[in-house]
Amino acid sequence: MVFMALQERLANKANQSLLAFIIIFLITLSGCDGNIPSPIVEKKIKPVPNISVVSADSGFNFHQDTLFYLGNKFSGHVYTLYPNGDSLFSGAFLNGKEEGVFKKWYPNGQLVESRIYIDGNKEGFHQGWWENGTKKFEYHFLNAEHNGELKEWMETGQPYRFFHYIKGYEEGSQKMWWSNGSIRANYVIKNGKRYGLLGLKICSNPYDSVIKK
Repeated sequence: MVFMALQERLANKANQSLLAFIIIFLITLSGCDGNIPSPIVEKKIKPVPNISVVSADSGFNFHQDTLFYLGNKFSGHVYTLYPNGDSLFSGAFLNGKEEGVFKKWYPNGQLVESRIYIDGNKEGFHQGWWENGTKKFEYHFLNAEHNGELKEWMETGQPYRFFHYIKGYEEGSQKMWWSNGSIRANYVIKNGKRYGLLGLKICSNPYDSVIKK
């Protein structure tokens, strides 16, 4: 079933609105703040043919990260339905590569996630929700890499992780919380170096080691 293959493919792609727009600008870290706004690069999603095929169609198969249908690179929309007819998944491909907005839903109709792909790469603003409707994550991608602010929440709505990235590397303010709301980690990455320790004021106790991800 192509939907299962799609799930596995999307889940395994590198740590990567029909219009994805993202503006590129960086603000130099100052003092202990270290917050970096989400870098933005404008990229347009290309038009996809108005063809829709259910993901269970036996004509689908993936080969080397490319989706084929009846032996040809697929261009069109793919969807999956729950037994009751409600939407479970929808996405689009152009020449066998993901192109546009991909969405998944819980059985109760709540949106699981909304992601953007351009030329097969994660791009722009991605967001997800818990089944109870609370926000689960917000990511920003540029060419399949985290680029900008990353936010994750627990199912209770409690913040779990607020990080900042530039081209896949941590840069700026990085914070994590325990489930009781207390700080678990609180530091700044500046030019590959980490400043700060759990429970201490950021910018004290610099580390000389380069943090890579």
